[in-house]
Amino acid sequence: MNSLLRLPFLLLSVILMTQCDRPAPETPVLETGVSLALAQARAQELQEVRYTLFFNIPSQVSAPIPASMEVKFNLQEVANDLILDFRADSSQVIGVQQDGEPLDYRFEQEHLIIPKNYLSEGENSFQIKFIAGDQSLNRSEEYLYTLFVPDRAATAFPCFDQPDIKARYSLSLELPADWVAVANGALLEKKERTERVVYRFRESAPISTYLFAFGAGKLRQETRTRDGREMTMFFRETDDEKVAANVETIFDLHATSLAWLETYTGIPYPFEKFDFALFPTFQYGGMEHVGSIFYRESSLFLDETATENQKLSRASLIAHETAHMWFGDLVTMQWFNDVWLKEVFANFMAAKIVNPSFPEINHDLRFLLAHQPTAYGEDRSEGTHPIQQKLENLKDAGTLYGRIIYQKAPVVMRQLETLIGEEKFREGLQEYLREFSFANATWDDLIGILDQKTAVDLATWSQVWVKEAGMPQFSSQLQGQALIIEQTPQVESGRFWTERTDLILFKEEGPSKIPIQIEGQAETRINIAEEISDGIPYLLNGSSMSYGYFPLTTEMQNYLLENGKNLSDPLLRGAARMALYESCVRGQLSPQKLFSSLLEALPAEQEPLNRQNLLRNLQTLYWRFLQSEERQEAASTLEKLLWQQIQESPDISAKSAYFQSFANIAQTSTAMDQLYAVWSGAAPIAGLPLSESQLTNLACELALRLPEQAGEILDQQYAAIKNPDRQKRLAFIRPALSAEITARDQFFDSLTKAENRHYEPWVGSALSYLHHPLRAKEAEKYILPSLALMEEIQITGDIFFPRRWITATLSGHQSASAAKIVRDFLAERPNYPYRLKNKILMGADLLFRAEEVLD
Repeated sequence: MNSLLRLPFLLLSVILMTQCDRPAPETPVLETGVSLALAQARAQELQEVRYTLFFNIPSQVSAPIPASMEVKFNLQEVANDLILDFRADSSQVIGVQQDGEPLDYRFEQEHLIIPKNYLSEGENSFQIKFIAGDQSLNRSEEYLYTLFVPDRAATAFPCFDQPDIKARYSLSLELPADWVAVANGALLEKKERTERVVYRFRESAPISTYLFAFGAGKLRQETRTRDGREMTMFFRETDDEKVAANVETIFDLHATSLAWLETYTGIPYPFEKFDFALFPTFQYGGMEHVGSIFYRESSLFLDETATENQKLSRASLIAHETAHMWFGDLVTMQWFNDVWLKEVFANFMAAKIVNPSFPEINHDLRFLLAHQPTAYGEDRSEGTHPIQQKLENLKDAGTLYGRIIYQKAPVVMRQLETLIGEEKFREGLQEYLREFSFANATWDDLIGILDQKTAVDLATWSQVWVKEAGMPQFSSQLQGQALIIEQTPQVESGRFWTERTDLILFKEEGPSKIPIQIEGQAETRINIAEEISDGIPYLLNGSSMSYGYFPLTTEMQNYLLENGKNLSDPLLRGAARMALYESCVRGQLSPQKLFSSLLEALPAEQEPLNRQNLLRNLQTLYWRFLQSEERQEAASTLEKLLWQQIQESPDISAKSAYFQSFANIAQTSTAMDQLYAVWSGAAPIAGLPLSESQLTNLACELALRLPEQAGEILDQQYAAIKNPDRQKRLAFIRPALSAEITARDQFFDSLTKAENRHYEPWVGSALSYLHHPLRAKEAEKYILPSLALMEEIQITGDIFFPRRWITATLSGHQSASAAKIVRDFLAERPNYPYRLKNKILMGADLLFRAEEVLD
């Protein structure tokens, strides 16, 4: 007998109940993934689900993971076969038993099917032995962590992998003796064995499969108590000084977020414990697992030279993931077409939460710059889509994620809050959380609650903002004392957007702000009570929640180009530059004009958020919208200005922002010498200490620009790195930096194998170097095979990876030939999956626009 069959079975209960007042659901046609029909049928049948799981984690990263579970459920009526999802090979199912006796089962289309003749009314139980699937266990030599969002739990173990079948989880892990573990539930028991250890955790609260999680490995721990709540942080960072400089702030930010959310929602933290684990290779910023948030380590452990924007980003990330404990974990979307709902509330609440922690920050400006520019990058593209998207099968759920969900939706939510009133909005959210606690809800459920608290027709408002694609586009003119605003209708429905914004009149005595509402109709006429002189400059997007394309006349462009830097209100400076940038990328304003204006404005811009955005726009214009010859002409001026700012800036945050930009754009031999002297330690910058990570990034930039010295630079940097995880990262991306084209070719070829894309953040960094603008011509040959891999990457990668893969691939290109490759690829595949097509079109937006501007 196979030794795996001697593994002890552990209890896992699932209560299966059919509503007696409904007809029994028909068995849906079976297909891979979880179809909407299957999900609806199972949600009608299953309630009070419980899972108890055991995983035996070997010390060898390539060794299989034996596992076992027991299923227990109550069924009021026997109607259908029991269908569990298991996205693995059929050979990984070792056996299924009922009450200790083997039974016959089927394995079809990635589903484990127990025939209904084994089911009976009342209580049933089944036991399953299996080999856990590896795809979403993220195994490394010294640690592993699960990441099951949106539909990846079934890649590891048999389950009902859909968000509206919430379950309680009891977990046991057998691990190497020097590993520790963290999971959703509190630690119940730890048993030492010879060279092994077993962790057993308490049963969790009811949660969706994508929120079930555990992490384990050689992890360090820090525990703190805040407001009477004990929290433990698990991490890998070996730099004790960096840990000490960050640890208290990390705990404080979590505690602040928890306290704010408890007050705002009126609901105490709804789960048993609150821990978090940091992993160096985590695929994205964070993931809101109940009781055990996972983060990318570098997102929380900041360098000494962190900019204000980086500090705000960390605070926002922590607030975002903490907000999910209520919005997403306590109340979960019914189906992943509403995944945006949990994300919008997390981002929306995060913007509110961070305010008290950063009293010196202009938070309206922060909201504007954190949302609209990024959202516009997708919403202006040919791949735009509604906030709420259709979803026929959960296997495609990962393609729903993107910047429209994360950045556009919070702006829309702020519009909604303003429309119905802040207090009424909060009351509605509290009612929503109470009514659907530990259950599932839809956007329409929330709108139904809010609709009772306002006279506004929220259903109509929601239709165009949430359920239809595209961004508003306005044209306007002043006629006497009236402002006439016309808007372009939504392409498919012909509907119009209702929007609150601020009209800014640039009077001689200073800007005048007038709150206005653009009605959901073709034309809105607004009578202005203030006296208006003929030809007065004005701006329509003067609010932090203004959203859309607000075209600027040539006169208005010239006014802002010349006077924008002199506006005293930081929000207006940010809004003005955003309007100018949109005009530029849409071909209505010369990139050279905008570049020169921003260059002139840079020394005077003292607001950290505006400064960071200005630097970002300068770099985009420099690499994407200036010809190679124009860059060479501008390089010396830009480099000298940035270097001067580095030397003269009094605070470390500003120095760091300028230096990062300097390293990113450096091209002249003088700049190369300056960077090399800083990296080598021959000429460090006073007041700007560089961390191990920053020195490594600087070495990579130098290797790109000094190909003859690349090997020597990277050898020295590798030897200087003390953290083993950072050494592995540099070793991984090094071939992408090679001066030899054959080495880069071989590296790209290696990425065609899924196992070589395991560390997705590293892959993204390597692709960015591979496709750097300085090597764009040589890298163009990688575009077509990269596009061809997109479907596979959707299957094997995590939710953000397809978009990041194509963005990194296209980020260094601006040529017509590169744009043609993308166009031809899509034209030759008329039946290409439309969601992936949208990802490609989003990633190619600046490439297409640069092609038009530079033509």
